Amino acid sequence: MEGRQVRIVGVDCAGETHSVVLLSEDGQLERRWEMRNRRDQIEECLAEVALHAGEGAGIVLVTESARSYGRLVADVARRLGFELRQVGTVALNHFRSVEGQPRKSDDWDAYLAARMTYLSVRGVRPVPEVSDSERALSRLTRAHRRIKKDRTRKVLQLEALLLELAPEVLHSSWEGPKANSKGMLYLLERWPGFEGLARAHLSSIERILHRSRYGARATPVARQIREMARRISMPAEEWTALAFEMNVLVDGIRTCDAAVKKLGKEIAKRVGTDVVGVKLLAVPGIGPIRGGVLVSELLPVARVATEAQSATYSGVTPLGRKSGKSLNRSYLTEGVNKRVLEALYESSVASLRYSAINQAYFKTKLKDYSGHPKPTVAAFIALSRQRHKLIYKLMTTTAIYDNEILVARHLDRLDAERVAAA
Repeated sequence: MEGRQVRIVGVDCAGETHSVVLLSEDGQLERRWEMRNRRDQIEECLAEVALHAGEGAGIVLVTESARSYGRLVADVARRLGFELRQVGTVALNHFRSVEGQPRKSDDWDAYLAARMTYLSVRGVRPVPEVSDSERALSRLTRAHRRIKKDRTRKVLQLEALLLELAPEVLHSSWEGPKANSKGMLYLLERWPGFEGLARAHLSSIERILHRSRYGARATPVARQIREMARRISMPAEEWTALAFEMNVLVDGIRTCDAAVKKLGKEIAKRVGTDVVGVKLLAVPGIGPIRGGVLVSELLPVARVATEAQSATYSGVTPLGRKSGKSLNRSYLTEGVNKRVLEALYESSVASLRYSAINQAYFKTKLKDYSGHPKPTVAAFIALSRQRHKLIYKLMTTTAIYDNEILVARHLDRLDAERVAAA
């Protein structure tokens, strides 16, 4: 916006109403507005802001999020030609304390976000352009991650109930179905809370185990399960209540499994038809789910950022942040997308099974980090950083992944090192 007057607008978004502030050219509060969370009223208010800013003025609008509460505001602002900025919640809270504002206030948060942008405080970043297909894929991958976490939470609750009812099923010596396995779900569906299991025929239990592919072990394991049920001692009324609670959890886990499977198919279909997605699927360790996360979360940033900036956003750079209150604890640098970091880290772990080059690099880094408190984690993050360079290149150029070329270059590099050492 060189040669143009730039005005900064801060917006604090909420479910019902949004607070809007406009800064003057010298960064002071000039005017406030309040608009309802409706597209027509948002359009009317932002148009009024543009008129008040003056003809020919460039407007930078900053908010905490371009999703959820801020989705409509971001959409309308883009159509009106505003530049969008996003401020991190942690950074905003820190700036609030620096400014001496003791409590959270919608008007103050809108003003502070605008001031952070005016002062170029760290924690404010541009909002990248996201295509409709990427936005849809982002929703699907986030839902997939959320439901998997919900399933994990329900399994932990089920394990807690099993500890009260029959703790031996959680012992390492237990040969029967594990608490989070399909076999245990089959058992609890057939005998909720194990009620009636002590009197069941072995053949009935064996049929359940055969569904879990126990094969020749089905008979001895069935006897162990029935003996476990016979040792349960709990008042009948409490047992019935616990069985009901378990049944609800089992139904919830089944629902999560069905939803994860359905989402996985839809994500795989979308990634398989995306140009960048197809290129990423050829990289060892990247499947449809991780590829979907990278396409929807990392690709929009990679278009407008350098490789180093993209790596920082992905959380694979050795950057951290500390404050005077937490000198003995470190956190990820502000603005890291943890979904991208998780996808890169998990894909690096999985890649060791398929790529000798990744194995060699990981072993080298494991030696380099021998004195590190967590050498394995540090080595995998280092591998993720290297893989990010490849992924960034696939996203931003017409290059495709060719394993044979990479192997040839790796061998040439090893030969050069041997010659140099000799």
